[in-house]
Amino acid sequence: MVLKNKLRVCLLFNSSRYRDKPDRESVYDEVNAVKRVLENLSYSYFLLPVDESYLWIDRLRKKDFDVVFNLCEDFEGNPEGESWVAGVLEAFKIPYTGSPPRSFSICLDKIKAKILVSFYGIKTPSFFLPDSDQIKFLPLILKPIRCDSSLFIEKKNVIYERDDYFKILEEIKKLDVEFFAEEYIDGREFNVSIFEDRVIGIGEVIFKTEPRILTYNSKWNKKSEEYHLTPVIYPAQLEEDKIGEIKSLSLKVFKILEMRDYGRIDLRMNKSGEIYFIEANPNPDISVDSGFYKALNYAGIPYSVFIERLIERALMRRL
Repeated sequence: MVLKNKLRVCLLFNSSRYRDKPDRESVYDEVNAVKRVLENLSYSYFLLPVDESYLWIDRLRKKDFDVVFNLCEDFEGNPEGESWVAGVLEAFKIPYTGSPPRSFSICLDKIKAKILVSFYGIKTPSFFLPDSDQIKFLPLILKPIRCDSSLFIEKKNVIYERDDYFKILEEIKKLDVEFFAEEYIDGREFNVSIFEDRVIGIGEVIFKTEPRILTYNSKWNKKSEEYHLTPVIYPAQLEEDKIGEIKSLSLKVFKILEMRDYGRIDLRMNKSGEIYFIEANPNPDISVDSGFYKALNYAGIPYSVFIERLIERALMRRL
């Protein structure tokens, strides 16, 4: 193992060119938060932005560092690039923090993730592809198959009437993005944060608006009304048996989807108390404004310890 005071870290992150304003702010918030910890730990580090120049690949090829702290979420604005970047690190046999390429690929494709977890007996809302005039159920929510960060999710995506469905369907066809229709579970929503193979916090989204969904604005636009009407509280107020059920289910999903080091599982509970898997997020946002940061605080885990342990785990995988 490399001595702590001689450790050299490559902080890998996305160029902001292909991301809109809220996402740009999040990228820089994450980078700055991790950078401050590395400085406080007296680690040597350098920043390496990933962009279309491909110079970052040449820099990685030199391997004049010990570990990569991976904060990349896409490549040239394409969320599938998250797995591509991790694949480059795998190909160069570079130790890095977070999940492996296959996990990113599976989790990004919401339909594949749903099919996989349901195979293992975990409930997930029913779905269908909107490629015909048939509507299999109502209410429903229209979601992109392969987008992250709730991109293209708006309140109007929740549909209760047949006529509204076809109207919205015509609108989204103009976006050149594949959507699927998912059964809308009108109930409570939980964000389950996992670190080192244990649940460190269960947060609940408190909906003060209808319909009860997290839109893109809810997650990223701090100036929007939706953002302020959907706060997340820690811990979620739940009965002990439900806490145990959510923890067990989330850890099972984490393992099934091959997530690693840290992640977030999003769940919904209907009015009958049935819990449904919604989606999984390997390498979620870890900026100081994030839900994961709140979960760390709730669990009593200092942010510096979290960052240090991620680096240590990555280095152990190199041995």
